[in-house]
Amino acid sequence: MADLAIKLSDSDFEIFGLPCQFELDSVALSASYLRLQSQTHPDRFANSSAQEKRLAVQWATRVNEAYKRLQNPLERAIYWCELNGENPRGQQSNLPPALLLQQMEWREALEEIEGAKGIEALENLLDEVSAEKKRCLALIAQQIDGEKNAQAANATAQALLFIDKFMIELTKKLEQLEDAS
Repeated sequence: MADLAIKLSDSDFEIFGLPCQFELDSVALSASYLRLQSQTHPDRFANSSAQEKRLAVQWATRVNEAYKRLQNPLERAIYWCELNGENPRGQQSNLPPALLLQQMEWREALEEIEGAKGIEALENLLDEVSAEKKRCLALIAQQIDGEKNAQAANATAQALLFIDKFMIELTKKLEQLEDAS
């Protein structure tokens, strides 16, 4: 572990030698992950001291968690916000009124969908929500990489958290309707 030039306390971006931004080179992330994984895998330390084995497990866990976080665009955005003093998973007081209204409209539309004929309506709603997610991901990329605006990115991350949760609800409802028909 002594050959690593990074510390457990370094940011995920630092661990992988990547810029602290939303848009990442996925090939560079994967290559760095494979390199770090080979350096830190606990099996490499099978004949080492108990302390070195514990450190290897800590490093392997840290590398895996960081990789998982940076691979997922929403988790990466949330992490960037947290590094910049924001808390997207906290109280959602930053949401714009237009998004709150949109959420209410989507929820009402979901409640009205029933039966076999509802499958098409549900698929349309899912398409609409997916398009909004795509728009929000493009927006958060601009807010993080272009503007370096943590507060704006925090609000967009909160919107994305809602959208992801709502998409799960929509998918479950779609599965229920398809099973029933």
